[in-house]
Amino acid sequence: MVLRKAFFTDSVALLFCTVFMVFTGLGLVKGDEKEKSELAGLMCKIDAYSKALDRLATYFSFDEVEKERKIYEDACANLVLHCKTATTKFERPDDKKYQEFNQAMLKASENIATILKDANRANSLEDMLWETGKLRQTCVTCHKHLDIHIGSDKHGEKK
Repeated sequence: MVLRKAFFTDSVALLFCTVFMVFTGLGLVKGDEKEKSELAGLMCKIDAYSKALDRLATYFSFDEVEKERKIYEDACANLVLHCKTATTKFERPDDKKYQEFNQAMLKASENIATILKDANRANSLEDMLWETGKLRQTCVTCHKHLDIHIGSDKHGEKK
């Protein structure tokens, strides 16, 4: 008898908590915040690898790039991997522009990887610089679209 009473009391309390969370939206907010923090962490990694590739702008010939080829190949491989994760795990079917920006980011990073692998091409350095510029511009336009300000704690709020 006592066990039934305890079970009934626990069931009522669980039902009350579930209804409360559904009506207040507490469960959804935490999940949404978790997704935003995962995406923010992923984008920080993408930013770090793209900044490593931005160093290519300081070189004048592809021979100079050859000295640090391993660094750039690793950065590029990780960049492509994280861009693929961003486009698949954090897709937004309701936001077409966001999807286009993610695909452009992935395409630019894949193009950089292709250019790095094909070191015999003429104008390879210029092609890489062009693609890193496209990658950077895609990030900027996507951040404007989402109202994300660089150097801010929250979306739309400057420090």
